Amino acid sequence: MSTLRCLLVDDEKKSRANLRQLLKEYCPQVEVIAEAQSAAEALKLIALLKPDLLFLDIEMGEVSGFDLLKSLNGRQDFEVIFVTAFDRYGIQAVKVCAIDYLLKPINILELSSAVATASKQINPKKENQRLKELIANIDRGEDEQRIAVPLADKIEFVALSKIIRLEAEGNYTHIYLEGNKKHLVCKTLKEYQDLLEGYNFLRTHQSHLINFRKISSYVKTEGGYISMEDGSQVPISRQKKEEVLKRILK
Repeated sequence: MSTLRCLLVDDEKKSRANLRQLLKEYCPQVEVIAEAQSAAEALKLIALLKPDLLFLDIEMGEVSGFDLLKSLNGRQDFEVIFVTAFDRYGIQAVKVCAIDYLLKPINILELSSAVATASKQINPKKENQRLKELIANIDRGEDEQRIAVPLADKIEFVALSKIIRLEAEGNYTHIYLEGNKKHLVCKTLKEYQDLLEGYNFLRTHQSHLINFRKISSYVKTEGGYISMEDGSQVPISRQKKEEVLKRILK
């Protein structure tokens, strides 16, 4: 088992000590090489020590974990596991880019899982494209946001504005894009509904999630359905009809 050299970045001393102890007890493949209590201190340590992995707090006073990443000037050849007490927008941005995060207080199983995932991803010769996309997404407008789509041989980053609709097939999801492109992804539609919450996507049916901005028309006949810009027809379930109509007529 190869050792992961990691840096703990958190402005709370107790949080760093707790995480260090948990890593020692439950993640023996992780070696904590240094700790930083501020973004400025972390930047110096990253340049000096070149860690494989960062455990990074998002909210650290005036300079956030996101600000730290944007200050790296292109060096993103390490993995990041975010550690935060706040489950809100920042975490949504992290999830969209398929990057791991831990909520305080830290769950041991989630910590072990995040470390295992990071160990598979680390390649010192390769830039962390997911991290680059996260940094870019922070400054992008809503129409320019991208989501990480895990395919069989790669992770593709797709602009949300290019997604027309998503359709469930068991534990898989078909993602339909502009230009008649389509991806089949090993994730449930519910997972994508959670990821895309707040980004103008609407669940119309147990098996369908649509980009509200790609609606062409609402057809009242045959029980009612939605016609999308690509010509596809999406059903509306009886349970969702009131919510969908309310959104359309808003």
